Amino acid sequence: MKKLTKIGASALAGSLVAMSAQAGELGVSGIWEVTYKSDDKTNSGNPFGSKSAIMFSGSGDVDGLGTASFYASTNDNSPAGLLSHNVLLDMGDMGTIGFDQGVGTFGASTIDDKSPTAWEESWHNTGNSSGGLVHTGGSAGVLGYSNTVGGVSISVEYAPALTSADNGDGGAGGDNTSLANGSNVNFAITSSDLVEGLSVGIGAGQSSYDDEAVVGNEDASSVVGFANYTMGPITAGITLSESNNTRSATAANTNTGAREVEAYGIAFAVNDNLSISYNQHDMTYKKNGSDADVTQESTGIAIAYTMGGATIAIQNNSQDNQSGTAGTNDEITEISLSLAF
Repeated sequence: MKKLTKIGASALAGSLVAMSAQAGELGVSGIWEVTYKSDDKTNSGNPFGSKSAIMFSGSGDVDGLGTASFYASTNDNSPAGLLSHNVLLDMGDMGTIGFDQGVGTFGASTIDDKSPTAWEESWHNTGNSSGGLVHTGGSAGVLGYSNTVGGVSISVEYAPALTSADNGDGGAGGDNTSLANGSNVNFAITSSDLVEGLSVGIGAGQSSYDDEAVVGNEDASSVVGFANYTMGPITAGITLSESNNTRSATAANTNTGAREVEAYGIAFAVNDNLSISYNQHDMTYKKNGSDADVTQESTGIAIAYTMGGATIAIQNNSQDNQSGTAGTNDEITEISLSLAF
């Protein structure tokens, strides 16, 4: 990371508390990536692509409270401005509070698929790129809290609205009518200290709708859990999750919104630079009435080689019964060269 300059952090701290802050530092880092992608379903156009991203981070001491920090990222696919950002206040033993706008800092979505992999998930870049955990705050416009006590970490996220409307002076405008649609609270509890080599976690999310007179606006929830075990160069793991129904479709042979996920993965570190992995991700879509449930099956094989700040990765992902539609399949192969600086 290259240090740019020292800046006053009073504006940052002022967004959290009305107290003075000592001068902090702003740093910048970035990544550049060029890819080649072969897609059996969509094979038109140029298979080569390139993107770059720049990430800014800064921190400063807030007198009497702790350390305030700021993170923001942007890339050439976000011409409207910042892609994501967050503001955090680390209060030491009292934990960390913050506001998240798309980074994915807090809550159950941080463990939606923890299957070990050498590069990306087995559903990455397919027709349905989803881990399956649906009832969370969505990590945009949310408040969060995290702390670690006795080797156990807890992360909580609260979304005051379940729409994409922006409100307040810091948003893009819009009336504060989205609160009528409901809110969400979710959490994740993780630990890597219970058994040597074992990392485990559980999480849950609850969406509550204010106007239940609208069809489908019933309260809904998700639960998720994972366990990964590392022995020498091999890491194997499983992630299980389930989301119940909300905003259900009513037509026959359509998805109700309820899903069950079973995800498995095994990764092998050949040496300090080379890793390979195999992943399986099965997401079952619950159908209306007597229609049979349909399982979307995603399979991925990945190889990644790192040389300092450069990484070469190859991944082949295949997906059957996309989004719960039987017979809709896709297979992609992607080669990536990235450079972090």
